[in-house]
Amino acid sequence: MMKSIGMTLVLAGAAAAHFAWIAPVTPVLTVGTAVQVQFGIGHELGISESAPLLPGLQGYALAPSGARTELKPAKSGLWLNAEYTPKEAGQHRLVFTHDRGIRSRTPKGLVDGGRDKNPTATQAFRGVRTAVAYALTANAKFEPKAVGLAYELVPQRTEKGVTVTLLFQGKPYAGGAVAVSWAGRKEVVLGKTGVDGKMSYVVPAGAKGPFVILAEQPIATAKGSNYDTDNYETALYLNW
Repeated sequence: MMKSIGMTLVLAGAAAAHFAWIAPVTPVLTVGTAVQVQFGIGHELGISESAPLLPGLQGYALAPSGARTELKPAKSGLWLNAEYTPKEAGQHRLVFTHDRGIRSRTPKGLVDGGRDKNPTATQAFRGVRTAVAYALTANAKFEPKAVGLAYELVPQRTEKGVTVTLLFQGKPYAGGAVAVSWAGRKEVVLGKTGVDGKMSYVVPAGAKGPFVILAEQPIATAKGSNYDTDNYETALYLNW
C-alpha cells in the first residue's frame, strides 16, 4: 500500500547518510545552448562534499526523442562537471550510474574484494548508485517515465506534491528507505516504500526550487555469491 508523508513526519526525521546526485546548473534548458551538469556527493542538495570517483561511473542524457548523449565528467574541486547541449525542445533526463565495486568489512577495516579474498570479513557488499534529473525546456510538458535502471524512482506530480514509485529491475519494490533534500537543506528521512513501491510526499507550503527524493536499501545476493548484498542508492532530482 502506498505510504503518504506530510510535514509533521518530515520535520521529525533526521539525516543519516550522504547521497549522490546529478543536476543541471540551469534547471530550464535552451535548445542549442550548453548547460553545465554537476555530479555531487553530500548531505545537502547543491553542496558537494566530495567528487564521485570516476572508475565505474557512467553519465548520459536522454532527449525527448530518446536519443542518448554520453556525458564526459571531469573533476572540478568537490564536483564532477560535464557539459550537455540540448538539440530538442521538451523534457530531458540526465542520468548517472556508478558501480562502486565489491568491498568487505574486516578486522583491519574496509578493503576491496569479497569473501573469496577476505575470509575474515564480517560483511561483504557491492555498492551501486544511480541518479536521474528531470530538466525541461521552457513550457515543456512534464512526462515522467522510467529510464530502465536497476534501481530508480519514477515521479508523478500530485496536487500537493509528488508520488514516487521505487523500481527494482523494472518492477515496484517495497522497503526502500526514502528521504528528501531541498537545495541547501540536509537530507530528511521520510520512511519506507509500501508493498506497491510507492510513497507520497507533501511539499511544504511556499517551498520552491530544486529538491531530490532519495531511496536506498540492501538487497541480498543469490546463495553462493562471494558477497552478501547489493547496496543500492538512487536520487531523483526535480524542480517545484
